[in-house]
Amino acid sequence: QWTKNPIPACRGNSGGAYAPPGGCGIRGPQFTPPLEGLEGYGESALNGWAREFDFSIVDKLQVPGDLVAGDYVLSFRWDCEQTSQVWTMCSDITLVA
Repeated sequence: QWTKNPIPACRGNSGGAYAPPGGCGIRGPQFTPPLEGLEGYGESALNGWAREFDFSIVDKLQVPGDLVAGDYVLSFRWDCEQTSQVWTMCSDITLVA
């Protein structure tokens, strides 16, 4: 299932890499953020790349209850929001009872 990063990057080519500390500044975010001020990359070259966000975004995987123990391969894909890049990755997983 496709999941969108809920924190918008800033409008413009840099996406927020050169945004003023605390948000996107006059360019604004690419879409309405879930909370006021929760926009950009959470760090910027203009403040020495200091962290502004004190959290991480993670994906969770729900394993079907009837899946038998054994070795599996998990593949996933990451589509970049600001470029035409698509990243595909695989991971070996051992499911134990």
